[in-house]
Amino acid sequence: MAENAVPPASSVPGGGARLARFGPGYAALTGLTSLSILLQGVFAGEFIQRGAHGSWLDAHSFNGDLGAGLAVISALYAAVLLRGAARSLLIGSTVLALLMVAQASIGHAITDSSDDGLIPLHVPLALLVFGLTIWLSVRARGLRKAAAG
Repeated sequence: MAENAVPPASSVPGGGARLARFGPGYAALTGLTSLSILLQGVFAGEFIQRGAHGSWLDAHSFNGDLGAGLAVISALYAAVLLRGAARSLLIGSTVLALLMVAQASIGHAITDSSDDGLIPLHVPLALLVFGLTIWLSVRARGLRKAAAG
């Protein structure tokens, strides 16, 4: 039975070495992105519960932009430093970056135009991107372990 999966990093020339060298940096970037998304829930909970937006909404907005920026940096990192070694991380990171930029744009549309009708899209998308960061972290670790032996 032929496998249609991407070959393990150890079968790609230099793949295992790339993962060993640059995988921890990628994991750190993905972890910071995930932390940013987790904090988004905390910030949102503070301004939704109390009804007054104030500084919590500002923190949510700033952190959303930060998270989108971290996701873009993670995708660029994967494209440049993990190329050929971990195609799934490159694809996942690119999808995450696109979703995070869309998420931040939707969030700004909600705030700037008071369009609360976008909230039913914004909240589930937040859960999706958080889940994707977890998958990327687990996948990166699995690839590094497989490459190590």
